Amino acid sequence: MQKIKFIGYSNSLIQNKIIAETIVFFANKSGFKIEKLEYNFVGLNTMRLMNVNFLNHDNHTDILTFDYSEEKNLIAEVYISLSMMRENAKKYNQSIENECIRLISHGLFHCLGYKDKTPDEKVTMRELEEEFIFAVSRETNQNV
Repeated sequence: MQKIKFIGYSNSLIQNKIIAETIVFFANKSGFKIEKLEYNFVGLNTMRLMNVNFLNHDNHTDILTFDYSEEKNLIAEVYISLSMMRENAKKYNQSIENECIRLISHGLFHCLGYKDKTPDEKVTMRELEEEFIFAVSRETNQNV
């Protein structure tokens, strides 16, 4: 059974059902089955402490992904900083909804094996994020 949870974020801003269906679509397209995927939206201090405790980075970040997947069974926890999400939306002239969807997809794509350390990897990751945002937007518009 596929389980996707969104914890600590308002269902009124993002349409969880459509986003979950899009997550499943992209995971299946990559040959993955979602066993358990949790998206946790947390405050700035919680995110910084997690970054220090788990990665030894004493700074803020917008997303942390903990991937426990085995084979092609996706099991992961994704933590998204609400403050950084809002800051990034403003910085990149995006809606908060689009930035939220971008971060959700970013965590998923890391679990599917995509990296973003090199310039080429970053370009690929951005293209995938844009494709995901477009898919969610298309589904949202069809269901309005």
